[in-house]
Amino acid sequence: MISTAVRRCATAVLSLATLVGVSVLLAGPAAADTPMPKPGGWEENSETDPVQWLLLFVGVPLLLMLVITALYVGPPLARGEKLNPAKQEPDQQWIGGPRKSAGELAAPDGEDSKAGGAGGTW
Repeated sequence: MISTAVRRCATAVLSLATLVGVSVLLAGPAAADTPMPKPGGWEENSETDPVQWLLLFVGVPLLLMLVITALYVGPPLARGEKLNPAKQEPDQQWIGGPRKSAGELAAPDGEDSKAGGAGGTW
């Protein structure tokens, strides 16, 4: 049987080898050459409209926040639940306290009493 220390060491070595292999495979595009310029020179960068920047950096995050909020709030609202936890009434429970329900069995009166819950003898 292989000891736990040997298994942990083998797992660490395999994890490190996998990490190195993935890093080498992903580093290939980083070694690419710069593109050759066209005969007329480099292409001119077109100006970006400020409205496009606002839509990209303000509109998209706001839309994402609205979608996440709708996904979080929608199901409880559909079930008719209250969303404010401060206005919700706590469950009425008294752990270990007296119970006064109609379906509860009476406690046994004496040694020969058959009242109460389950019983067993040896």
